[in-house]
Amino acid sequence: MIVKRLKIKNYRNFKEAEVELNPSLNVFVGDNGHGKTNLMESLYLASIGRTFRPNSENEIINFKENKSFIEINLQKNTRDIKIEIHLEKNKRKQVFINGIKLDKTSEMIGILSNVIFTPDDMKIIKGSPMERRKFVNIDISQIKPKYKYLLSRYKKICTERNIILKKYYEKKENKDIINIWNDYLVNIGTEIIMYRNDFINKLKKYATDIYANISGNRENFEMNYLCNVANIDNMDKKNVKNQFYRKINSHFNYEVQNKTTMYGPHKDDIIIKINGKQCKYFGSQGQQRSAILAIKLAEIEIIKEEIGEYPILLLDDVLSELDNKRKGFLINYIQDIQTIITTTDDYEINKIAKNYKKRKFYIKKGKIGYIMN
Repeated sequence: MIVKRLKIKNYRNFKEAEVELNPSLNVFVGDNGHGKTNLMESLYLASIGRTFRPNSENEIINFKENKSFIEINLQKNTRDIKIEIHLEKNKRKQVFINGIKLDKTSEMIGILSNVIFTPDDMKIIKGSPMERRKFVNIDISQIKPKYKYLLSRYKKICTERNIILKKYYEKKENKDIINIWNDYLVNIGTEIIMYRNDFINKLKKYATDIYANISGNRENFEMNYLCNVANIDNMDKKNVKNQFYRKINSHFNYEVQNKTTMYGPHKDDIIIKINGKQCKYFGSQGQQRSAILAIKLAEIEIIKEEIGEYPILLLDDVLSELDNKRKGFLINYIQDIQTIITTTDDYEINKIAKNYKKRKFYIKKGKIGYIMN
């Protein structure tokens, strides 16, 4: 999978920009605040259908304009594909694939697969369970389109079930319909749990080997799925459902008391350990960075396993977060993967990747230009 060309117009601080990308390494150099992350965001938006920033889509559009535009030409499995995204303030975005308008933005997921690595990804290690669930949800949605639908359905089920729990004793009919919503919760929730268990097991397999290589086989990496319903190791779907029913039935009064759904995949977590100790609490800064690097590279391998080719890799200002050893490991690992790197200083990347085929650009005040090697 290769992005051959990116064109953006009225996108944040970019008035208009167009670049031809190298099939392997692409380096964008510029000071902070000049648009490096905006460029990364446009590629991510064309892949996932939404930004990785906590902003509204209106903020994506240049504040002096009412409309914005992204166009990406890529090659996937020898096919040429054009993705177009039209943004207009206070209106739903429109997405076109090879000139055909999509009914739903979610239909674009999986066309341009990506793995993004930003300094904020340390939250996967250090942050709350919600950060880890978000990471897993985005990744599985890229390779299993049904999963995104299940998440949306599950969220609505929890909302409706919570309404009943809040007023459980106020209306007689609530006692009659709660079992219906319990069935919905368990059936859809179990599907999500099974997807997550499969994904996390694959992630663990790849990340364990990658971390061993980073650490020189001196440290052990562990990753475990902490399912809120039960310890589901070696369970099939039927047993997971039974455990789910048992959990909500035995704790139903507790849920009514708290007026909310307390059990299900919306409460899941992932536990990451180095040498038997939780990395979040006991890992050194170097161990935590090695762990997130291993996880991100494992994402790449899972997508390759699922779709038959590598995704694009977006590295947004992360080289400064890594020491020379980890930088060298990363650059060596991604030789066969189209990679877009942003940085404030290209000295280290020039030294580490001096023999690599690459294309370099500068970004300054929303304008992009080529840098001769």
